[in-house]
Amino acid sequence: MQQQQMNQPSNQQMQHMPILQDPDIVYSYLADLKRTAREYTTAVTESNCPEVRQQFEQLLQSCLQMQGQVYQLMSQQGWYNTSSSVQSQEIMKQITTYQQTQQKTQQLVQKFVQ
Repeated sequence: MQQQQMNQPSNQQMQHMPILQDPDIVYSYLADLKRTAREYTTAVTESNCPEVRQQFEQLLQSCLQMQGQVYQLMSQQGWYNTSSSVQSQEIMKQITTYQQTQQKTQQLVQKFVQ
């Protein structure tokens, strides 16, 4: 019993112990930025007013920049598991495919809008 009490932190020690560690706090912030980016994306796609849409696009861009900075910090600190090179190659392949599809879609939209 006395051994157990010696291993447990005192009340004074507990008052100085953070409830959450830095990686947990930063991860929570990153998760909030991801959620906010999703919400801004929805707002952009649902906006009927061009001025409102532009404002949400700017907010989304700002949010994505912050998310990227937080991710870089976490990656540098070793607080975020990154994908393997094989997964990175597949992601780049998907991005290229998406960009090609986006370009074709824009060309098609311009063809019918004019």
